[in-house]
Amino acid sequence: MTHDAARSAPTLYRRLAGSYDLTTAWLEPYRHRAVSHLRLQPGDVVLDVGCGTGMSFETIQAAVGPSGRLVGVEPCPEMLAGARARVEAAGWDNVTLLEASAEEATVPGPVDAVLFAFTHDVMRSPKALANMLGQVRTGGRLAAAGPKWTAFAPQLNPLVWQVASQYVTSFEGFRRPWAELERVVPDLWVEEAYFGCVYLAWGGLPGWPGGGRAGNTGAVTSSAHESLATDLPAQPRHVDLGELPGLAGRHLGFSAWHDITQEDVSRYAALTGDEQWIHVDPARAAAGPFGATVAHGFFTLGRFTGLLAEILVVDGVRTTLNYGLNRVRFPAPARVGGRLRMGLGVNAVESLPDSVQVLYGATFEVEGQPKPVCVAEVIFRYYG
Repeated sequence: MTHDAARSAPTLYRRLAGSYDLTTAWLEPYRHRAVSHLRLQPGDVVLDVGCGTGMSFETIQAAVGPSGRLVGVEPCPEMLAGARARVEAAGWDNVTLLEASAEEATVPGPVDAVLFAFTHDVMRSPKALANMLGQVRTGGRLAAAGPKWTAFAPQLNPLVWQVASQYVTSFEGFRRPWAELERVVPDLWVEEAYFGCVYLAWGGLPGWPGGGRAGNTGAVTSSAHESLATDLPAQPRHVDLGELPGLAGRHLGFSAWHDITQEDVSRYAALTGDEQWIHVDPARAAAGPFGATVAHGFFTLGRFTGLLAEILVVDGVRTTLNYGLNRVRFPAPARVGGRLRMGLGVNAVESLPDSVQVLYGATFEVEGQPKPVCVAEVIFRYYG
């Protein structure tokens, strides 16, 4: 974090406070995704570092409920005034706001989770990270989101600079903003979005079930590089209709990872009329057989066509028809809050008088689960 007084974060944000909500509204999907990676439960205590005007508060409150607690840390008085107004308007009585830097703030009591949402200066300050992470209980979890230079579409970097220069005091480490976090968080996962211009990072501090197994030695032991390879698949393979027979017996790879959100599952439940509590009631489901709400099996299966397009595109066809299924099984639950991807194989290809029929083998898996959540053989027909 820069210590140039003329370019300090409080000074920078003082002039942005009045328009901040409007000018950063487009980042809301990434804020939501960062919060979802915290896997919050009712009653959790959450630390929002560099909370600004509190744009993540509503999402956090919806997850932790009135029995939970939210602590916001923000060094800029004008931004914190916006957060305070938001809290008062919502009537939340479980929010504590601290006007302090991340390097110096002292949080009342240990927290269960910490959020770094679009706080590049904090992410680049070892002192700030040590202070904030030091106030998370053993086994807690963290998530971060922010801008970065893109290697995927470098022609966008001038635009990234134009936008980000309004909100950061330094571009140091902008290629891999999570690098300092990676040094102290075992098994850090990283995902890139928006053509590589935005990143999300998340993980568990030592002792968190499903988090790191290695001790926090300060060495780089994360899975960040592996995650980048799996979260950012290559461009879909394009083939012509006549090339399909050559794919028989081949595995074509995986889709990107996609969040399983309560909003999507609840909408599907309402649409289909299957509103059983294991799908739509998080509080009751927390004490149920799966420990959380779960997606419907057919919700998962219904994502086949969209995920197929991330892996394979058949060019030169007039019509594509989903002809049905030979078999389908749902071996494991797809819990809300997890991330889903699909692996695709071509089991068989048959040339028919008016089309080409392909038997796809689809395996849907949730990150961190040993068993797939859906295995299906799907039949598509392509008409030239």
